Amino acid sequence: MTPLNSLASGSTRLSAGFRAVVALYAGVLLGGVAASVAAAQSASSTALAAVFLGGLATGAVAGVVVARADERLPIRLGRNRRRRALLVVPGIPGLVGAATVASSWSPIASPFVATGSSLSLLVLGYVLGELARTEYVEAVTADEPADSWRWTPPGGGMAYTLVALGWLVLALINAAGGNWTATVVWVLITMGWIVGGLVEGRWQTRWGATPEIRIHENGLVKQRPFTKTFVPWEDVSHVRLHEDELVLDRGLFDVRLERSELADLEAVRETIERRLETAGADARLVP
Repeated sequence: MTPLNSLASGSTRLSAGFRAVVALYAGVLLGGVAASVAAAQSASSTALAAVFLGGLATGAVAGVVVARADERLPIRLGRNRRRRALLVVPGIPGLVGAATVASSWSPIASPFVATGSSLSLLVLGYVLGELARTEYVEAVTADEPADSWRWTPPGGGMAYTLVALGWLVLALINAAGGNWTATVVWVLITMGWIVGGLVEGRWQTRWGATPEIRIHENGLVKQRPFTKTFVPWEDVSHVRLHEDELVLDRGLFDVRLERSELADLEAVRETIERRLETAGADARLVP
């Protein structure tokens, strides 16, 4: 079995979507920081807008330059869970800002800028991390899958949709009351919820790839409409069928597939067991 590091060691052609999100992420990060500093200096609304747009443009250009200069950027980000998590760190202050601003009925420029940009970075950081992970998965699974099955990702259901509608109603209520800061907060929260649902395949759409479970030489791939996740065989200690659920034991991050998502669990388990045996035999051959 070919080591994952060697499979992902070559260059990769960056997708247009990844480059665009990198540029937008860098732009919002720089624009938000610059505008927050200006707001702290009691700058006017016009000056705040100019500073933010200037930072947005400068950051976007810098993001494009970095993405073009380093074609292996998505692989470096996508292969490591901690690196992907770092992408959302700049947006964490927005969670505190949202709780504060959403309860306020007076639009203040400084929290408007800080909270809006922070929440935007949360969404963009999450999307960027998922795109990077997908690029990494494509790099380490360039071979054709040995087997594949149609898969239905866990659906969000009506409750998931109602939550999004509830937050959108809150945004409209705040807009009607003239509190545009809180309106932005709830709109961004709603957008993040919807984007997360689309990335995870919680809503079935006509766009994107057909969701599948794929068995490759080095691991299992969960293909969602717009993203992919990868489980290397070396991380799986055991595979078992528990009632109507297939479980791949891998410590804190077990993979669970229910029969409602994947009809032929027995065939999938048998195939995975064969791959694990092959992977174990290959590992024992390594000096």
